Amino acid sequence: MTRTVLLAIALLMAGSASAGSITGSIGVKLIIFSRCEINSATSQSPPQVDCGRHFSAQPRIMQSVLKRDAKQRETDRLVTIEW
Repeated sequence: MTRTVLLAIALLMAGSASAGSITGSIGVKLIIFSRCEINSATSQSPPQVDCGRHFSAQPRIMQSVLKRDAKQRETDRLVTIEW
C-alpha cells in the first residue's frame, strides 16, 4: 500500500515537472476591421451587413417576429446581430 502511494506521488511529480519544461509557440493572426456597412433596403428581409468584404468577418443575423397587428398592418420584429 505504501509503495503504491509513493509511486503515485512520484508519477504526479514527474508529470508536473515535465509539463513545466515543455516550450513552444502558437502562430496567431488577428485582423480587426474598422468598419461595417448595414443596408436595410426592404422591411421584409433582415438587414445585410458587410464587414471588411471578408467572408470570415461577416456577422450572423437572426430575425424573429414579435407581434403582428392586422388592423394597422404593422409588424414588430427583433433583429439580432452576432459577431
